[in-house]
Amino acid sequence: MKKLILIFLLLITLPSVLADWFYNSRNVETKIDISSYADIVPLTPSGYIESATINMTFFPKQTDTQELLKFDTSPKAELTDRTLKFTWKKPEGRIDFMLNSNVKTTNTIMEVKQKIDFPILELPEEIKAYTNPSQTIDSNDEDIIRLASDLVKGEDDLYLVVFKIADWTKNNINYNLSTLTAEVSQKASWVLQNKQGVCDELTSLFIALLRSVGIPARFVSGISYTNSELFPEKWGPHGWAEVYFPDYGWLPFDVTYGEFGWIDPTHIKFKDSVDSDEPSTYYQWIGRNADLSTNKLDIKAELLNSAGYSATPIILEASVLKKAVGFGSYNLVEAAIENPNDFYYATELHLNEPKEVKIVGNELKGVLLLPKEKKKVFWIVRLDSDFDRRYYYTFPIIASTVNNITSETSFTSSIRDKYVSLDEVEQTARLLEEEKEKKYSGNVVLSCNATKNEFYEYENTEIHCDVKNIGNVFLENADVCFGSDCRKISLGIAQTKKVTFEINKSVAGYMESAVTLKNEIVSKTSYVNFRINDEPKIEIENLEFPSNVSYSQNFTISFTLAKVSQSNPKNIEVTLALNGIEKKLSINELAENRTFSLSFVGSQLKYGKNDYNMNVDYYDGLNKRYNTNKEFSMSLLNLKFWQRPFLFFSSLENSTLVAILVMGLVSMAVFVSIVVWLFRKR
Repeated sequence: MKKLILIFLLLITLPSVLADWFYNSRNVETKIDISSYADIVPLTPSGYIESATINMTFFPKQTDTQELLKFDTSPKAELTDRTLKFTWKKPEGRIDFMLNSNVKTTNTIMEVKQKIDFPILELPEEIKAYTNPSQTIDSNDEDIIRLASDLVKGEDDLYLVVFKIADWTKNNINYNLSTLTAEVSQKASWVLQNKQGVCDELTSLFIALLRSVGIPARFVSGISYTNSELFPEKWGPHGWAEVYFPDYGWLPFDVTYGEFGWIDPTHIKFKDSVDSDEPSTYYQWIGRNADLSTNKLDIKAELLNSAGYSATPIILEASVLKKAVGFGSYNLVEAAIENPNDFYYATELHLNEPKEVKIVGNELKGVLLLPKEKKKVFWIVRLDSDFDRRYYYTFPIIASTVNNITSETSFTSSIRDKYVSLDEVEQTARLLEEEKEKKYSGNVVLSCNATKNEFYEYENTEIHCDVKNIGNVFLENADVCFGSDCRKISLGIAQTKKVTFEINKSVAGYMESAVTLKNEIVSKTSYVNFRINDEPKIEIENLEFPSNVSYSQNFTISFTLAKVSQSNPKNIEVTLALNGIEKKLSINELAENRTFSLSFVGSQLKYGKNDYNMNVDYYDGLNKRYNTNKEFSMSLLNLKFWQRPFLFFSSLENSTLVAILVMGLVSMAVFVSIVVWLFRKR
């Protein structure tokens, strides 16, 4: 496998309604111009209008988070809390009216710090009207009542109830612009039945569900910003809701944008009402044989300035269950989210992932955090299988909140990584869900670690777990399990116990194994990460050499050192000896298969068949020695008569040749001595 790492670059694409400035700015200043006109239409030649009045309710108001910096009308209009009144005396032809305003919105969150009981038992008289059904918000529909009751069954926290209904509406009603063609917004019951609508209709259903269980809610209309390609204009009319919380007042909830309990500062409120279908402008006139032809309001908005920075209220950390998976595997992406504040906070999470990674199920995850609460949100993802087997890959993933708080994680994949099935990932997901459902789980700390993060099969390694009860309930007969190995423990308040497990080392590779703690009130999981290294193993493959060679022939012996273990062999030494001539190769580490060629000449062989042995010594990371070898043979043939003496001497071992030379010298010395003795005797 090649060492080249191919990283899929992740292009961060924000959801259609997102823009960084509009969530993180402390203040946003917007210029808003509203205009329209009406034509006087005489029905007879003598027809006329004595006086005309236009009462406009759809215009920016002064609120706790909204300041009117400029407010000019033409003609001069009479302003009340809810109405802008234009008046004409004996108008003729066309009457025009206009409002020019600059509005400064402040990015704030209404801080609900304490639990509010649900159901709501007492309400002020002026609030009760917002619990009743209305023309479009038909909260008395049987299906709406039944659904809302099922969604909030057993809950006693008002904020949680409202969040559950908002989250269900956001994720189960399809935003569909086709309904914009209707003259009037569809009823909430129609939206529920058809599972589609635009912002007004999603909001109407949300309000209807709330009212059906006695929660006051009102419809808010105004304008907001979007960078969605569905809309040619970035600023446009928009509808959201406000929900009444006793002792706190009205909290904004925008189910279209996923803003629950807060809204971004581009939401500019024009009016609130009991029903979404209330007209924005009322026309009145007094005259004779004449009519007034009206037109829709023309609203134009322009961003003038955004200033300051609104601190993000939460902490986000993304991670993956499996750091490495095989091609075509499944994985679990987890986002740990923490609310460090002393008030409730809700947001929506989504993933940005490469196109090779597919999300199984719903991408958007709504989450409500109580004061100081921590939660985990997770997604199952599937990796494509069509990759080049020669490489390994890194896949970055970014988890983001609706207001652009982000955290990045990643996982790798190669042909040698273990395949992770959907069943395995779903089992982990079920454990996480069970932990969320059993409320006491947050009062138990389960911390497990292996004695070594990386080890060989023959090493003695264990998993050590610490279990601590930090709650106020005696924890009795809880099962602590690592795979099928389970131990039963009981824990008193503030007690800690240790549990040890042996690791099954029959399967090598990177492991992320779960240790679980369970009884009727607790479900807790701790994941232990470690790598089991198998014993390194090398095999000699693709050995190639000529069967027959001649005396003066140059030839090569080629072979492949194949790594057939997951762990890498280290300090490899290859030895190949031919008639006293050794050739050696040294390799620090074998991370992938490697092919070598060694050059020889036929004169280094002996005549006839030659048997040889290729020897490979290598070690693991703890310096344990291993060996492999391979035998082969080749023949030297077709010697010429004058090549035989050379072959004879070259084929002798060095020690034999030296011995022959010494014996020759000794013999010569003896011969010379005899000759000298004979000569002297004469």
